[in-house]
Amino acid sequence: MPPTQLGPYTILSRLGRGGMGAVYEAIDTATGDCVAVKILASHLADDASLRKRFHTEIETLKSLRHPSIVQLLSFGEQDGQPYFAMELVRGKSLEQILRSGRRFTWQETVNAALVISRALKMAHDHGVVHRDLKPANLLWPDALPATEKGSVVNAVKLADFGIAKLFGGAMHTAHGNIVGTAEYMAPEQAAGKPIDHRVDLYALGLVMFAMLTGRPPFQGTQLSDVLEKQRCEPPRRVASLVPNIPPQLDELINRLLAKDPASRPVSALALSRLLMAIELVMESTPLAADEVADLPENRGFPANPTAGFISGQMPATNAAADRKPTGAAAEEHPAAASPEVFIDLLAPTREIVPAASGTSGALHNVGKTEPFTGRQPPPADPSMHNPAGQLRTEKVAGQPTRLPTDVAAAKTYVERVPTDRFTTVVDLERAAQKKTQRDRLRQQRLKMGTACCIVVILVGGSYLLFKPLTADQLYDRIQAIARNDSVDLRDARPAINLFLERHPRDLRATEIQRLDQTLDLNALEKRVRRRVSSSKPLDPIERDYRAAMSRETESPSACAAALEALLTLYALPENALRSDSAESKGVDKQVWLALVLRQAARLKPLAVQEQLEDVRRAAEMLAEADVLAAAAARDTDKEEVEKLDERRKALLCSVIETYSSRAHAADIVAAARRQLAEFE
Repeated sequence: MPPTQLGPYTILSRLGRGGMGAVYEAIDTATGDCVAVKILASHLADDASLRKRFHTEIETLKSLRHPSIVQLLSFGEQDGQPYFAMELVRGKSLEQILRSGRRFTWQETVNAALVISRALKMAHDHGVVHRDLKPANLLWPDALPATEKGSVVNAVKLADFGIAKLFGGAMHTAHGNIVGTAEYMAPEQAAGKPIDHRVDLYALGLVMFAMLTGRPPFQGTQLSDVLEKQRCEPPRRVASLVPNIPPQLDELINRLLAKDPASRPVSALALSRLLMAIELVMESTPLAADEVADLPENRGFPANPTAGFISGQMPATNAAADRKPTGAAAEEHPAAASPEVFIDLLAPTREIVPAASGTSGALHNVGKTEPFTGRQPPPADPSMHNPAGQLRTEKVAGQPTRLPTDVAAAKTYVERVPTDRFTTVVDLERAAQKKTQRDRLRQQRLKMGTACCIVVILVGGSYLLFKPLTADQLYDRIQAIARNDSVDLRDARPAINLFLERHPRDLRATEIQRLDQTLDLNALEKRVRRRVSSSKPLDPIERDYRAAMSRETESPSACAAALEALLTLYALPENALRSDSAESKGVDKQVWLALVLRQAARLKPLAVQEQLEDVRRAAEMLAEADVLAAAAARDTDKEEVEKLDERRKALLCSVIETYSSRAHAADIVAAARRQLAEFE
């Protein structure tokens, strides 16, 4: 028994059924609107994979908001049985219209395909592949909007996303299984290969073929025959079956039915543009309603294919009157056996399990469901089952290949706590809108907070940057640079200037002044080392300093003596101590004198060492002269004595010549002169 109340919906009557469940017409007690409620069969509610597939359809419909796609209204679960409500489309499916003998003109076919392709584009843009596009899932409402061309196909609705697949998502079927309807299945889908959005374009090509010719291009008495034709047999050209078809449309349908997906249009958007191009090139004005009714294939049918749907009466024709299935076919297709007509929103989509040989297969209802309508009780005769374990194919003229459904041999009942929940799409959209507003407000607050933090950082940084440093801070900074031999002392110049400017009376000012003077001396010494340009006159003190320092390579003692003389020379009264040229160059005389003192201090140990070495060397030479004099006094050979005297005389002359200009060797030079006087 179907439930009588699901959430706010009161169940009225069943509209359709399928392998996973059924669709009921219901009324919303809150608004009074009529809706279509899809329910997962109660005996399948414990099947995790089917529940997942059912919820996948809900998630798919939540993302697809398009006027040509049946809209999801709400979803929920009651007593462990999931369901969802969608808009109720009062009208017929394309399958019912085609069964009635209706044929479509090429203009109507192009218009319908254009509407469907736009709906597919929207689904594909959201990463959804329908996988089961067929006439049973294309609905024409009763209340058709008026169009410029008076077409009856512009309001077509795409339904049943029960086996839709997200791009990159996991399949809900076992590996190697095939889900779909054989007559409207792409070759790669029939072969169990990976699929993409182009399977929907192939199926749309099959639908266009059926709208023009009244049947799909591939039919057969056995399922394996249909699948084999889908995979290998090229379809007949529509132009060979229907006259007056534009060659562009014939070529487009042939491209859509290409076995290789790469040969089909690349996308639903590309297909819609090709269809619009055909409308522009060819005369696209559809026939008037009375002209359509006068066509031989449409005589006896109303121009509006949905007329009489509410009353449940199908238009009588000589062809349709004799095509009433009986027996097993009537049980399999109650819509064809009974004058009652309903929208087959759950038209039996089958799962095809290929046999090991790959040439035949068994077709099952998705999830192996059992029809639960009270009007068609399941067969209880075991003889109806295929003894080989596979189902027998039933073929009814003008209908897709169907197979009867077996009752599951074993059932597992899982005790679960009933859960009731109900959510409307409006609530979801409102919640999403509130979340968006909260996120936007949060982002605005975050931006404002970030801006405030940046302002605080800038203000604080500016304050810290321009805040006057204390004497201790400046002193510590200067000392850190001065004590680090790897850092140039000139880096401390700004801090030294600030310290001397702001804290001249600090006890450490004298120490800082010495560092400042050191920097000045370093700069002056570096300048003096540079070669002097001949075009610029030198200040006297600089000229004398350069002359004194030039003697350093000759004799550190002589250089030190010259520096001492320079200090004595410039140690005069104040009016004579300042050089105008030095003042003009911004260099104080005291800086020069300080540099002289620095150089004198540097040269002093060198001068002492030089003096000691000179005295030692001169003494050694005098001692050698004494040795020569003693040898000459002992020798009796006159020639040998003369040689010794000549050598002694030359040695004494070299001592006098070398050390006569050095004050520290005056005593040795005098002794050498006395010995040399002995030869006169």
